[in-house]
Amino acid sequence: MQVGPEGRAARQKSPRPGPDFGDLGIVLRSHKLGEADKIIRVLTREHGKRSAVAKGLRKTTSRFGARLEPFTCARLLVHTGRSLDIVRQAEIETSFHEVREDIALFVHASGMAELIDGITQEHEPHPELFDLMLRGLSLLKEYPTRALFTAAFFDYRALALAGFELTAGRCAGCGAEISRGEVSLSLSLGGLLCEGCRGGRRGDVGRLIRIGAPASADLAWMAGHGLGEWPEVRLPVARMRELRMLMDKVVEHWMEKEFKSHRVMKTMP
Repeated sequence: MQVGPEGRAARQKSPRPGPDFGDLGIVLRSHKLGEADKIIRVLTREHGKRSAVAKGLRKTTSRFGARLEPFTCARLLVHTGRSLDIVRQAEIETSFHEVREDIALFVHASGMAELIDGITQEHEPHPELFDLMLRGLSLLKEYPTRALFTAAFFDYRALALAGFELTAGRCAGCGAEISRGEVSLSLSLGGLLCEGCRGGRRGDVGRLIRIGAPASADLAWMAGHGLGEWPEVRLPVARMRELRMLMDKVVEHWMEKEFKSHRVMKTMP
C-alpha cells in the first residue's frame, strides 16, 4: 500500500516512546528472582499493569529498602525492557504499612489486588482502576472497622468498571422492579431476579443464591454510589460479612477461579 506525503510526515513527527518512564504505581504482588532480586507486578496509573525486576531488592543494603512492599504506592522510574521492565527508582507516596501489619486488612487488600490483576491486561492503562485501588487501600487504612464493607463495595465497583456491573435495582431477567423480601441473585445473568423469573419464567438463570432483603437493599445502594461513600445507617458486622461473602462468589464466578484471599477469609473468625 502506498503511503502519501501526509502519512510520511505524520509518521516522521510521531515521537518514539522513550526507554524510561515515570509514573505512580501500586505494588500488587511480588516473587523472588535469583538470590537477590524480585519481580513485582505493579499497577501504574498511566502505563497500565507492568511486570518489572527490582534488582537487589532482597539485599539488606538495597537502595529500594521497603519502597516496593505489597500495596505500597510509589512514584517510579521504570526502564522498559523486551520481556520485563526494570525499576530504576522508587519513592514512597503512601506505604500503607498499617494494612500490611493487620492480618484482616492484609487479606482484604490481597483480594483487591487479585481482582485488579485478573481484570487488567499488561501495558493497558486504566487510570480509573488505579484510582479505585488507591481509594480502596486508603479506606482500609482509615476505617479498619468497616473493612468488610469496603472490600465488598470495592469488588462491586471494580467489576462495574470492567463491564460486569450487577443489576441490583431491577430484575436482571425481565427488568421489572424487585419486590422487598428475600430475593435471588443469578450469577449467570449477573443480577437480582424477580419472583416470576426465579420461579421458572426464564430457563437460563443458572445457579441462584438466596439473599435477604437487607443485602438486596445494600446492592441497590451500591449501584448508585461511589467507593468512599457510606450508607446513612452503619451496617452491623454480620451484614457486612454477608455482603463480602456474596461478592466473593460473584467475583469467582466472573473470573472462573477461586482467589487465595477468599480461601483465607473463609478460615478467619
